[in-house]
Amino acid sequence: MQLIERYAYTNRLRTVPPDHKAAVALLVLLLCLALDRPAVSIACIAWMFLLVVPVAGVPARTFGRVLVVEGGFILMTIPGILISIGPSAPSDSTAWSWPLGPLWISTSAATLWQGIALVMRALGCAAAMNFLALTTPLVDIIELLRRWHIPSVLIDIMTVTYRSIFVLLESANTMYIAQDSRLGYLTSRMRAIHNAALLASRLFVEAYRRGKELQIALESRGFNGDLRVLPMTYRFSPLFTVLGAVIMANLVLLWAMA
Repeated sequence: MQLIERYAYTNRLRTVPPDHKAAVALLVLLLCLALDRPAVSIACIAWMFLLVVPVAGVPARTFGRVLVVEGGFILMTIPGILISIGPSAPSDSTAWSWPLGPLWISTSAATLWQGIALVMRALGCAAAMNFLALTTPLVDIIELLRRWHIPSVLIDIMTVTYRSIFVLLESANTMYIAQDSRLGYLTSRMRAIHNAALLASRLFVEAYRRGKELQIALESRGFNGDLRVLPMTYRFSPLFTVLGAVIMANLVLLWAMA
């Protein structure tokens, strides 16, 4: 997450208005869902790669790593779609089935194709959100949500939660290093499990303590229920606008030709 945050602040699209980037990301996501064609999904990934890597200047390896991690979680949900388990053989003559004791495991070419299409569509949507995350820092998104009249309490919860993630990751890493330096994970398996449980319990206490300190700090500075950030000055980018229009037209054209 720290890697994503770093490139969100240093990429070449940083000064492009966040509403323009959010519009492109959301439109690509909606088109990827609505048009529902593998060619459209692949085009979504390719276009987002183009915007993130050559245009924004984010390394291709970073974009690929983020997408691969998300793809791993997506693939974990696919077996439930591809494989059917029942007490009897499938009635579809084109299905492939194997007996396993009293149960039958089956799948088919149509199911496999459906699973591949689902994975591609999910990756296309993930690529659109990755484009927004890798080119737009949280402060810009917060200001954009305020302009969209999202309730302040939701924005504040999102802001505090996002900040707490980095704080807790740093605390967890410090605790782990302290335990590891004392050979807490090398003595025995039971000792390692005990130390991992101890780290988790201490991290819970640390999260509560940090949250209490944050509340006291906000109240001492006159917090009135609304967190504010200073928006930066943005510049209109004709190139980005043209690319956005070309992307939408290309996706619709691919769908029409499929």
